[in-house]
Amino acid sequence: MSASAPLSIIKDDLTFLLSEIEKHGVYTELLFKTGSPDVLTSIRARRGYVQTLREKIELHCARLLERRKLGTSYYNQVVAVRGLANALAAIARGLLDTVEAGSLDEQFEHPDSGNCLKFIKRVNRTIALVKVGFSEDIRRTGIKVARRSEKLKTLYDDIQMETLSQKGRLLDVELKASILCNGCLRRLVDQLSDIAETLIKVDLGHVATLKNYKHLKHVTSELNYDLNDVKVRRLALTRSGSAIASVSHQNAAGQHVLAVYKEGDRTKIDEEVQGVQNWRNVNPKLAPDVLVKTQSDGETSALLIEHIPGKTLESLLREGKEKALEKALKTLFKTLNDTWQATLTSEHSRADFMQQLRKRIKDSAGVHPEYFTPEQRICGLVRPSFYDIVDRVEAKESRWPSPFSVLIHGDFNVDNLIYDDVEERIYFIDLHRSTYFDYVQDISVLMVSIYRLQILEKNKRKVMMDCAKDIYKFGQRFAKRHNDDNFDLRLAAGLARSFATSTRFVLDKKLSTRMYLRSRYLLEMLATLPIEKEAKFKLPLKELYSE
Repeated sequence: MSASAPLSIIKDDLTFLLSEIEKHGVYTELLFKTGSPDVLTSIRARRGYVQTLREKIELHCARLLERRKLGTSYYNQVVAVRGLANALAAIARGLLDTVEAGSLDEQFEHPDSGNCLKFIKRVNRTIALVKVGFSEDIRRTGIKVARRSEKLKTLYDDIQMETLSQKGRLLDVELKASILCNGCLRRLVDQLSDIAETLIKVDLGHVATLKNYKHLKHVTSELNYDLNDVKVRRLALTRSGSAIASVSHQNAAGQHVLAVYKEGDRTKIDEEVQGVQNWRNVNPKLAPDVLVKTQSDGETSALLIEHIPGKTLESLLREGKEKALEKALKTLFKTLNDTWQATLTSEHSRADFMQQLRKRIKDSAGVHPEYFTPEQRICGLVRPSFYDIVDRVEAKESRWPSPFSVLIHGDFNVDNLIYDDVEERIYFIDLHRSTYFDYVQDISVLMVSIYRLQILEKNKRKVMMDCAKDIYKFGQRFAKRHNDDNFDLRLAAGLARSFATSTRFVLDKKLSTRMYLRSRYLLEMLATLPIEKEAKFKLPLKELYSE
């Protein structure tokens, strides 16, 4: 680590903080050695200094982050150092809590004081290890701390069992104090694990955790690199909590991205691999290749995916450059047309958009309860509840099946499409929901994911609306060529579903209200549409995508 690295700049304050925590540890040892209530007064007198040091480090980190670009290696390291300081301060608080829990008006003797003393001594030795190792070999220190915290769990279990076995001979106040002490000891284990994780993040970046460290080490070795020789940088923040990062190597020509690392739920990772394979079977250039898949470790797995150059459709929309978007959409439409044509089967499919809406609407109602109110009556005029309208549309949906199925993406948002303007090629990523289904599912999701982008600048917003209209026109042309007479009906239902469920991602009341009203407008239109007029129904595109 270079001398200018954030850990070097804040090293002195971290050293002082660790020294103070060691003193907290000494007082906690005294509690289990002597049981004296005077220990509490002594340790309480020192808590202010811990807070002062933590706030001082917080200010240092804030200054270091001034004018620093979000997401860079330096930025992430400063955030990790701040996390380390907070985790250390939590240990100090945990030691104080332990003393407070065991402090009675008279002498306190824990029923398993011997093991408790052993436990605190091990905690203190671990803090000493951090003090020596955090400026020398950060990652190795983090791994050692993690191993020690795991061993402390076993010792805690022994302490808890011994406490419960002796509850018959203890006074109520003694039993309560002992149980509270045990709870504090258990939290100390978790706090040490937090320290271990922050040490690894300081060294490797914000993506690295105790859980995925083995995954990272394995996948980089598959690229014939040591983890010490690569940079791991977060690429995206996902709602699912999956880590997505670039793995790069510095050479004479500069920083070279080797691959993209993705870690997450084992089932989703398995589905991602299958989805990638499905698309690459259609066209090997449609999706990035899976280079390495780690063996599942409990509930998580990891992938190393081919790095794809280019920009997401979301990035292009945010830039608002019409010519670039025109080229990207033209390539997207050709790619979709070829793919749907190649994978088209005569099997009918039903998207059941209202069922999808019903499954997800609780989350939207939790964020915006005022949109999903019961039936209202004003001067004899009845305004049906949102759910009543959904029921009425659902009763009609069975008449609007898709006459065929194609391979769809399944999560066709603007951040899952990458356009390479050099090769003029579109790539699809995040394919764990890929399946054979109604293509209107992808079209409706994409159109709403454009609308919900919180880009409010007038000219850019107009470009976005025009892009959504172009997507509709492309889908309409495909439907006409393949005799899909229910396209507009299904798209109206799909858009209604996505507009309503996407309000959960938008806190801006003006934008979320527009989305909700568009959903309700479409649902009311479908609910009241006579059966004899369904064949001639056309999506009210101008009303939906004009602002």
